[in-house]
Amino acid sequence: MKKEISDETIKTIAASFLKQAQKYGFTLNDYLKFTNYLLEGAMQYLSNTTKKEQSEIYLQSSSKKLPIETERLIIRQTTKKDLQLIKSWLEDKEGRFFLLSRIENQNQTIEEIFDEENNLLGTICLKDKTPIGLIAYLNIDESHRKAELRKLIGETRERGKGYGYEATKAWIEYGLFTLDLEKIYLTTINTDIKNIRINESLGFRVEGLLRNEIKIDGEYYDVLQMSLLKDWIINKENRL
Repeated sequence: MKKEISDETIKTIAASFLKQAQKYGFTLNDYLKFTNYLLEGAMQYLSNTTKKEQSEIYLQSSSKKLPIETERLIIRQTTKKDLQLIKSWLEDKEGRFFLLSRIENQNQTIEEIFDEENNLLGTICLKDKTPIGLIAYLNIDESHRKAELRKLIGETRERGKGYGYEATKAWIEYGLFTLDLEKIYLTTINTDIKNIRINESLGFRVEGLLRNEIKIDGEYYDVLQMSLLKDWIINKENRL
């Protein structure tokens, strides 16, 4: 806790200012303007300081590197040994959507995604270390502090148990407060209402709708683009 500044110290600083203001010939209107500028500057300073302190709190509580542990899961860094299993997860519609490049609008191989230096892949495991899914930050832009999030619970028997939500929540905190991202964005098929609601509950907001954006199994789908900003999370925490 910061030490409280005494009234005498504040009065001394105010007296010093008044002395200088008199030399400049301040009028009542000048004093009022100065007071407004002082309040605006103080509010901006305090806002920035609060955001910085909040980020430091999250940094202290977040893992500095993988693995990340949650109540029921472990997210470890994906290795080449995982790729064969991951390929089996990518055979259904959800898996193929994970592979679809939003930039080039064509499928990438899991090897291409794994080898790209601006991508970071995490394997989602149960506490007994059984792999059940994949989560990733793709196209990490260090200049603009943003990345695309993709997620997949590959083991169909493990879907519908809340593992996707639990893993994504931890991955978001890792991205914002360990990788220091300012923006996380993702895309989802507009008919996947369950996934859209999960994303909204995690803080994502819809940015736009892309009509007939992708084609999977011969059928075109509209795609929603959603995003989450670090400022939204910090401001929400400050209001609590």
